[in-house]
Amino acid sequence: MMDRRRMDADGGRVLRRGRRTSKLAVVVAVQNVLVTACLAVTLYVCWDAQSRPETPAEQASEDNVHIQFFPIPLIPENETLQFDQVKSSTMMSLRDNKKEININCTGPYVLYVEVCYRKPDAKEASGTLQLKVVGRESPVSSIPLNASREVCRGLQSIAFLRRKAKAYLYWNSTKGFKINNATVGLNYLLGTRCEY
Repeated sequence: MMDRRRMDADGGRVLRRGRRTSKLAVVVAVQNVLVTACLAVTLYVCWDAQSRPETPAEQASEDNVHIQFFPIPLIPENETLQFDQVKSSTMMSLRDNKKEININCTGPYVLYVEVCYRKPDAKEASGTLQLKVVGRESPVSSIPLNASREVCRGLQSIAFLRRKAKAYLYWNSTKGFKINNATVGLNYLLGTRCEY
């Protein structure tokens, strides 16, 4: 009687192990199917993204300098600057007079300048490079310059510009302040995002 109970108990254990093994096999099979499905979706998304042609905005983002002003020698005092070249017209474009920028995307822009400037005599002189918007009195961005000797430096300033605005660069200085050489640029800071 005792042996029979043990055998039933042992036999029951064998049956339970068999059930556990079959449940585990089902779980592993379901897991393998899910992993295979995730891998297939990932490969499809990667293949689809690589096969699409680039949009003009994506092509423009490779060179993030949109309007570049090449070296400008001896800028006179109180002058609106004229632009030399537009590298991309996606985020902004140049008007026919080459002095105004049509802003195509609302957002933050960085105005930067690499400049060498001087004051011929020993007195202190100052100047300001201003990014202005047509119809507004105050500048949206300013880069101040002060010198009593020759100075070369790189400077930057952030400005928020709205779509359809017309911006221009204005140079304002005291008498005798000379810019020997300047390279100025304007970059849209949100890459290819032009949502409004």
